[in-house]
Amino acid sequence: MDSEHESEDDFNQNDDNRSDDGSERGGEMEDAAEGAISSSAQALALDDASAVRIHRPLTLQPHVLDCKTFDIMPLALAVHPCNIYSLAATKCMRWVFTGSEDGYVRKYDFFASMNGKTMLTQGQRHGQVDSVTKAGILTSYWENEEQPNKSLPVLGEDGLPIATPGPSELNPNDMDIDVNLVKREGSLERALTPIARAASPSEESKMSAVYSLDCHSEAIFAVSGLESGAVNLWTPRHEEGTCHHVFRQHTGPVSAIKLTPDEQGFISGSWDQSVLQWDLNTGAVVRNYTGHGSQISSLSFQPTEAPTMTMDFSNCTTNVSNDAVLMSTSVDGMICLWDRRDPTQLPRKLQPPEKVPPWCLSACWSADGKRIYCGRRNGTVDEWDFAEGRFIQSIKMPANSGPVSFVKMLPNNKHLICASQDNIRLWNVTELDSRSSLRPFQIIAGHHGGLISSVHIDPTCKYMITTSGNREWEGPSTNGCLFYDIQPMV
Repeated sequence: MDSEHESEDDFNQNDDNRSDDGSERGGEMEDAAEGAISSSAQALALDDASAVRIHRPLTLQPHVLDCKTFDIMPLALAVHPCNIYSLAATKCMRWVFTGSEDGYVRKYDFFASMNGKTMLTQGQRHGQVDSVTKAGILTSYWENEEQPNKSLPVLGEDGLPIATPGPSELNPNDMDIDVNLVKREGSLERALTPIARAASPSEESKMSAVYSLDCHSEAIFAVSGLESGAVNLWTPRHEEGTCHHVFRQHTGPVSAIKLTPDEQGFISGSWDQSVLQWDLNTGAVVRNYTGHGSQISSLSFQPTEAPTMTMDFSNCTTNVSNDAVLMSTSVDGMICLWDRRDPTQLPRKLQPPEKVPPWCLSACWSADGKRIYCGRRNGTVDEWDFAEGRFIQSIKMPANSGPVSFVKMLPNNKHLICASQDNIRLWNVTELDSRSSLRPFQIIAGHHGGLISSVHIDPTCKYMITTSGNREWEGPSTNGCLFYDIQPMV
């Protein structure tokens, strides 16, 4: 677990100490170290139970909260052959996972990509800005498969399996029956439970596009949404890609997944207009959030407070998300706010303003949880006051910029990332009312000409990742996954 918290400096140091052939260099330093500590003493030190690795806390990089703006520069490109629908990363940014239209989950070594020496080919660099020269280091990949729904065999009174009709003999409108034998007063009684039919051994597993994806903060497990409405639970570190459980309740593609802040459950949203809360310990649905009238597009929890420079994000007890308030959005433009402490309470709905076309692929909270920002199809971002449920203003992108497909607030609570079809812009929301002739935004280089499906910023605000894909909604894609470096400008 501690090895997962290696920072960028660790990788830089390891890279500097290697020669071109991959061997360690710096023999003089090693000889001096061997003279000071004998090999036997080193062995004792390693065997000593009290010897632990130094923990480097994950804190905000300096000047994030008081800087005037940010210099966000793309450095590496993870090449994909198709649309990228989903993105997830560990808290320390050690591993990055992408889910694609072709049905594969890809695992990247983030720091090896940013600090490595693997360069893009001339063809891959075509169409990219000059700073994008490094290639993403792909460590492994696996299929996002539709797992067969295995059911218990139908048993007779003698305890032997009863022959069941094949798929061709079944009426599609009929529901198969799972017969469980229950022993009661010395006799066997059949308990009938309706279930889905089990796949026959001859049926091949079907790959599904990875519509949604989220992973544990230290990559202990991950969940991904499938076209059938199922959710796969798999392991990304040990036995990579092995599916250990399938959650079945949705009837349409699972378009949004979000782990709860305590990582003991997750929320899933689907094209069937339902939002479900799952318990990872039991695998059961603990709550059904009903209220949407269209496909679910995003899920997020309200922040409890704005991040501070002293917060240690690697500490499992540090949590800036409030698991009591859940925000869900749907394609028809509706925003629903749920109080998870009251299972009977109806959601508070934020309807789109008048003359606004129905559209919302992404919405986010301000860093302190007091404001809500929602991207719209008409190239605007709506700002709402959470406590009052009041519409504040509409942030308008330049003409012909296209729909705003993703929004993300930076930890300083001033700068908002708005991803449009033409570019990604960094807005200073505190200067929207300024009479200055300068535009209150700057363009983030690296992206042009496609919808952005995900924008991820690590807790320290040092790195950013963007992926391009339409998530099977209307719009083009560049099939690009860019790794950015963030530098505060004081």
